[in-house]
Amino acid sequence: MTFITTYPDQEQIARETVSEEFMQARADFADWYDSKSEDMQEFIDEISDRTSFIIDEDEYDKFIEELADYGIETASQFEDAFFGEFEGVNQEEKFAEEFIDEMGYRDNLPGFIVNHLDYKMIWECELMHDFYVIEFRGNSYFFNRNY
Repeated sequence: MTFITTYPDQEQIARETVSEEFMQARADFADWYDSKSEDMQEFIDEISDRTSFIIDEDEYDKFIEELADYGIETASQFEDAFFGEFEGVNQEEKFAEEFIDEMGYRDNLPGFIVNHLDYKMIWECELMHDFYVIEFRGNSYFFNRNY
């Protein structure tokens, strides 16, 4: 005869604990969000739709403060100015490479030239005059100066 003794599964316990914490975090976020004006909610929604690394109330509040220093105070202004988000800081070279790709410029160049593009120089000589970067909480956010 085999006796089976069941003990609480560690994964199940973790799920229940995380679930309670997660539900509280959701409730706190909902309360914070509901306390904002309709215009600010629209602004928060735009940031949420276009970024991945800004996730909690404190981060949204601080990021919105940072954006205000650059004259971005509405969802519409953010939509017009925001160009991209990159994990990590000092991502200007990566931005330049993705910008060149997105604009289709690499498609028109022979491979031997593409392999020797200096994206740091492209940023420094060309793009930094049209874009600026905000480094926030260890990530880089690029904005069009001419929005």
